[in-house]
Amino acid sequence: MTLEQTDRSGPAPLVELSGVSRVFEGEGEEQVRALDGISLRIHAGEFVCVTGPSGSGKSTLMHIIGCLDRATEGECRIAGTDVGTLDDDGLAVLRRHAFGFVFQSYNLLESLSASANVELPATYAGLRAGQRHDRAREILGTLGLGDRLDHRPAEMSGGEQQRVAIARALMNGARVILADEPTGAIDTEQGAEVLDLLEALSERGHAVIMVSHDGAVADRAHRVVELVDGRVVSDSGASLAPGSAPDTPEPQTPRQSNIPWLAALRHGLVALRTSGLRGALTVFSVALGTWSVLALLGLSEGVRMDIADAMEEMGANRLSVSSMAFGRPGEPARLQPLTLADADAIAERVANVSSVQPGMWERLMVSRGGELIDPVIVRALSVYEPRTYQNATWPLSEGTYLSEEDRDAVAQVAVIGPTIRDRLFSLDESPLGQHVDINGLPFVVKGVLTPHPRKIGEGEMMWAGPNAREWDGTVVHIPFETGANLIFGKENLNGLDVLLTDAERIDETARDIKDLLFRHHGTEYGVTNQALIWISGKKLKTMHLALFGAIAGIALILGGMTIVAVSLAGVSQRRREIGIRRAVGARRRDITAQFVVETGIATTLGGAIGALSSFAGSSLLAQVTGAPVAFEPWFALVALGCAIAMGLAFGIVPARRAAGLDPVSALAMD
Repeated sequence: MTLEQTDRSGPAPLVELSGVSRVFEGEGEEQVRALDGISLRIHAGEFVCVTGPSGSGKSTLMHIIGCLDRATEGECRIAGTDVGTLDDDGLAVLRRHAFGFVFQSYNLLESLSASANVELPATYAGLRAGQRHDRAREILGTLGLGDRLDHRPAEMSGGEQQRVAIARALMNGARVILADEPTGAIDTEQGAEVLDLLEALSERGHAVIMVSHDGAVADRAHRVVELVDGRVVSDSGASLAPGSAPDTPEPQTPRQSNIPWLAALRHGLVALRTSGLRGALTVFSVALGTWSVLALLGLSEGVRMDIADAMEEMGANRLSVSSMAFGRPGEPARLQPLTLADADAIAERVANVSSVQPGMWERLMVSRGGELIDPVIVRALSVYEPRTYQNATWPLSEGTYLSEEDRDAVAQVAVIGPTIRDRLFSLDESPLGQHVDINGLPFVVKGVLTPHPRKIGEGEMMWAGPNAREWDGTVVHIPFETGANLIFGKENLNGLDVLLTDAERIDETARDIKDLLFRHHGTEYGVTNQALIWISGKKLKTMHLALFGAIAGIALILGGMTIVAVSLAGVSQRRREIGIRRAVGARRRDITAQFVVETGIATTLGGAIGALSSFAGSSLLAQVTGAPVAFEPWFALVALGCAIAMGLAFGIVPARRAAGLDPVSALAMD
C-alpha cells in the first residue's frame, strides 16, 4: 500500500515522512541528493524492510527516521512529534525512548558485559541501578542469554552479540526498532533466529524497520520499500490495515537525570581499566607532572628553611636593645643600664616576642698560674647552646657548652675561646676540668670554642673594632646567673637580644619595645635590627620561589599538553563508541561529562601516584640534588588539586570535541 493508499482515518502512524529530502555538500558547489522527496508512513506492528542498491539512500533514510540526522527539506514526525522542532537534547531524549538500534556489526561496547551493554540506554535515561539490572536480566533471559549476563562481546558468538543488541534496543521499551543489515555478520542459521526475533517484536506491536541488501531477508518482512537514487520506487504496502496491529505497550518512563556525573563516573572507571596504553600514558604524564611540582615544592621549602635558619643565625629575626639611651635631639647618648625587669616586661607585654635574652659583658682579666691575658671579652649569656650573643652558631672544638643546670646552680664554669686555650694551656694538655681565674674568681673550663664563625681566615677579621678580640677568640662565656651574682651585678645589663616570632613584623615590634622602655625610663633606647639581612633574605626567597614556580608551571603545562594529545587521540579511537552512546540516547553533555570524568579519574590517580613517589623519594632527591628537601602536609592537597585542575583544564577540549562528533559519521553505518 503506498502513501496515497493509506487510510488516513486510522490511528496515527509511529513514523511519518512528508517530502523528506537530504542534500549533502559535495566538492566545490556540487550537491549530492541522498534522499529526494520521500513520503512514508509506518504504523505500530509493521515489519518493514527498506532495500535497494548501494548508494540508494537506505542508511540515510534510517538516520533521518532514527533522529541521528536531520532532513534538509520536508517533515519527519515520530509518534506525532515534529523532530524538526527539537534541539540536540530533545533528539537525544526521543532516541532514548522511542528507538532501539540493531546494527550489522552489533556495535556493542567491548569493555562492558552483556548486561551492562543492555543497561546503557537506561543509564542515560536515569533509571535506578537496581531497576536497570533487573530489567536487563529479564530481557536477556527472554532472548535465551540468561547464562551470558557477565560475558563480554569477545566471549560471545555473532548471533549472541546480535541478540544482546536487540535486548539493548528493547531496554527503554522502544516503539520503533531500527535494524541495519542485522544478519549481515552472522551465518544463515543465526540470521534466521534474529529475523524470528524481529518478527516476534513486530507481532508484539513494535514497528520494525530493517535495511538489507539480501532478498531472502527482505522476503521475511511483511512490507518491502525499495529505494533507487533516493526515491521510493516501490512499496509493497502494509500487511496489516492501520489500526489492526496491537498497540505497543508504553515503556516505563524513568526519572530524567540532569546530572550525568554518577553514570559518567561508573563509565569512566570502566574506560580507565580497559584503556590500556592510552590510560597509562595519561596517568604517567600526570604522575610525572605532580612529582615535578612536589619535588620543586620540597626543594623550595628546604631552601626556604635553610634561608630562614641562615637569617636567624645572622640575627634577621632579632632586635638588639642597647643600654645607650638618647635624650633630646642634639644631646649625646648616655649609658642607661637595662634591668631584668625590662626584659620581663618586654617578654610579657610586647606582641611578636618569642624570647628575651639579657646579656652582660665586660673586658676583664683572665689568668692561670703566672700567665695573664688582659683584656678578655667575658660574656654572661642566657643562651644555653653554643651560640653567640648575636645569635650566630658557634661550634665547640671540645667539651660541652653551658647548660640550664649550670644556670640553676650558679655554677662557676666557663667556655673559653681558642686564643685563651692556646695561651693558657700547652698543646698536649686538655683544658677541660682545669681552672682559670676570671677577675680573681676560679672557674672550671667545660668547653672550648672553635675560631669565631665570622672570622674569614687565619689572622684576618671582617673589620676591626670593639668585637675584634672576640672574633679572634679572646673570649670567655659564663652562665648569666653566675655573672649577675658574682661579677657584673644584677641591674647592669649591657643589652637585650629580643627574638621574634614573625620577622616580617620586626619594625612594628621595635617601635613597641621603644615605647615600653620610654614609659619605664623616660628616655629613648637604641633598638637596632638586621634589616638589610632581612631584606636580602626576603629577596632571595622571592627569587627562588619565582624560579621554582616557573619550572613547576612548565612541568604542569607539558603534562597538560600530553593529556590533551592523548585524550584527542582517544577521541579518534573511540568514535564508534561515542556514536553508539549517542544512538542510545546520550546527550552531548553526557558525553562531555564522561570524558571530563575519565580524565579527572586518570589525573587524580596520577596525582596520587606522583605525590606518593615524591614523599617516598624525598631522601633520594636530597642526595641526588645535594639540596635540602622538606615537605609540609598541605603539599599533598596541592598535588591533588593540581592533578584535578589539570584534568578539568586540559580534559575539557577533548571532551567537547567528543561531544561534538556527528553520530552518523561516528557510527559510519554504511
